[in-house]
Amino acid sequence: MSDASVNRREFLSVLGFGAVLSGGAAGALGAAPEGGVRYWTNDRLSAARGKPWRKIHLDFHNSHHQPKIGERFEAAEFGDRLVAGNVNGVVVFAKDMHGYFYYPSKYGPVHPGLSFDLLGEQVKACRERKIQVLAYYCTTWDHHMANAHPEWLVIRRDGGNHLPKKGQAPGWTALCPAHEGFVGTMCDHAKEFMSRYELDGVFFDMSEPKDPECFCPECVRQLGALGADPKDAVAQRAHKHQLHLNLLKRLHEASRAARPGCQVDFNNIGLSRVSERLPYLDNVDVEALPTGGWGYWYFPLQGRYNRAFGVTTYGMTGRFNTAWADFGGLKLPAQLDVELASIVGLGCRCDVGDQMPPTCRLDPAVYHVIGRSYGRIKSLEPYLEGAAPVAEAAMLITSEPMHLLKDEYGYGVVKLMVESRLQFDVCEADGPWERYGLVVIPDGLRVGAGVAERLRKFVAGGGAVIACHEGGLVAGEDKSWMEPFGFTYAGMSPYKPAYMIPEEKFTGDIPGYEYALYEGASQWRIAAPAKMVARLGEPLFQRSGERYTSHKQSPFDHATEYAAVAVSGRVGLFGFPLGGAYFSQGYWVYRDAFRHVLDAVLPRRMVWTDAPLSTEISVTRQAAGDGRSERWLAHIINFSAGRGTPKHPVLHEDPIPLTDVTLRLRAPARFTAARAVVAGKDLALRVAPDGVAEVTVPRVPIHEIVSFEV
Repeated sequence: MSDASVNRREFLSVLGFGAVLSGGAAGALGAAPEGGVRYWTNDRLSAARGKPWRKIHLDFHNSHHQPKIGERFEAAEFGDRLVAGNVNGVVVFAKDMHGYFYYPSKYGPVHPGLSFDLLGEQVKACRERKIQVLAYYCTTWDHHMANAHPEWLVIRRDGGNHLPKKGQAPGWTALCPAHEGFVGTMCDHAKEFMSRYELDGVFFDMSEPKDPECFCPECVRQLGALGADPKDAVAQRAHKHQLHLNLLKRLHEASRAARPGCQVDFNNIGLSRVSERLPYLDNVDVEALPTGGWGYWYFPLQGRYNRAFGVTTYGMTGRFNTAWADFGGLKLPAQLDVELASIVGLGCRCDVGDQMPPTCRLDPAVYHVIGRSYGRIKSLEPYLEGAAPVAEAAMLITSEPMHLLKDEYGYGVVKLMVESRLQFDVCEADGPWERYGLVVIPDGLRVGAGVAERLRKFVAGGGAVIACHEGGLVAGEDKSWMEPFGFTYAGMSPYKPAYMIPEEKFTGDIPGYEYALYEGASQWRIAAPAKMVARLGEPLFQRSGERYTSHKQSPFDHATEYAAVAVSGRVGLFGFPLGGAYFSQGYWVYRDAFRHVLDAVLPRRMVWTDAPLSTEISVTRQAAGDGRSERWLAHIINFSAGRGTPKHPVLHEDPIPLTDVTLRLRAPARFTAARAVVAGKDLALRVAPDGVAEVTVPRVPIHEIVSFEV
């Protein structure tokens, strides 16, 4: 096949220069030959251009206890400080969570300590410096409206609300978008500031309901009118989902009516069903401060999920040592460099959270640090703009309304896939996952009957599947969808821990051993064509107050007839909660078992490297254009952390440089040259007979991009 015959904008490919199939619908994808792997990149992300790569989310929440606002604000200094920080996009405040406006609103209240039009001055300074500027507006968290309109409050099942108890500082006040007066008021606010100022857009925060259910009189009335029981948790969840969609639609329409063509952003707090919110999302903003409680595995899941929809995705970290409003907390440039490298490596854009002090003077130290890191991103933008991530696999997630994607088993599987160098997206179970070569179903996701049938057809068409624990079961039934492959479910093991006894060699030269399955196991019988990879073992008894021995779990006693790990052609099964156990225990043997099964079901993959386990590798592709040829970009991100304590977050402040990293890339292109972009050095390119390209990267201090030129 000639290069000219390949549609490289949105495609599925057989690795090793096999047939390339274009398209996006599941029914049009065809099959990969034995040993081949399909993969996909998104045409919409390839075409996404012109949006800022270096944004600041300038938080600014001030209660009435702050007597003066803006004492040291100077518009020219404000704008120049952003320029010094290499910032080309910023979110400034129209209204905060306390309910205060920062411009002379006819609705009010304007913060009592503010004596001038702060929003107007900030917008003007940004326009003069060609910095994109969006106005922040807090929606369902508003202390003023909560006190002025208690009838709009969310009411919990116990009859209480989310207002603070006496002596407590207020948190999320939780206003309910079932009330037309509340939604209409917010739309009026948006129309006011969007029409008054020359804004590029608006950033709405806290739009999702605080709880997946509400028992305020209006919600009870609406549910009754639908013929639903307000006490039914499923009906409540569906109702809140629709309220959320309606709120997004109304705010999007109001903003666009006031300023046609403006950008409308909503903070994405990790809910599933982005597919249904997509019509109202001009960007997906993922709040994910790794040292602020989100951790370093939150964005790798959320970013891969949101980017797959083809809308530009922003990863929002922070300059803080911990979380929001950490005044006096400041990262080193090296810490931000690692976090931002991981964001852009996934084809996403950067957003650094800052909090402006009440004086309204941006701190020179903060913008020195941000400027160092953003200067680096600025220099890399020719290799970021128009670069779309390439994925060979997908991890499935639930599409349950109002479900927060914070399941530890999901993070554990993401960690396993990253450490196995898989290039993957995260996809809803009812989404278009047939476009990938491998589908991984995590521990707690039982699939519906329709998805089960799709999975069987996917395997018959050449796809590969790895199912973990309950991922092998049909929702609502204690039955497996995997029986045609030789797997029969026999219930959950009564033992926790249980044990795993390898029957195939995946633990190196370690002699035979019974490995603890700390989070328990499920029981699976296997028959041809399936084969046993590891057997399930059991202790003599389950440790309890009545029956126990030694310090911890009961020791291994006997092997069973059941499989702990098994493979059947292109289908792999883990009979224990692999993701959750790996996330909580980090046990190396779980990772080695996963890699062993991965090699069996997907032997030819996109990336191989000898870099340390902590290194993240991600691949993007830029189509030919702008006077250059097509190129494939492999991001090497060096996550090396200092030794920490349980009391503080992981800190990547003193990275140990990687040296002589070998990297191999398998792609449907004939590469002619390779270059280390950050180092600015050409690399010796070796191409194997099967088309796999190999380079050795001499040094990676924090982040290197290897550009493979076509």
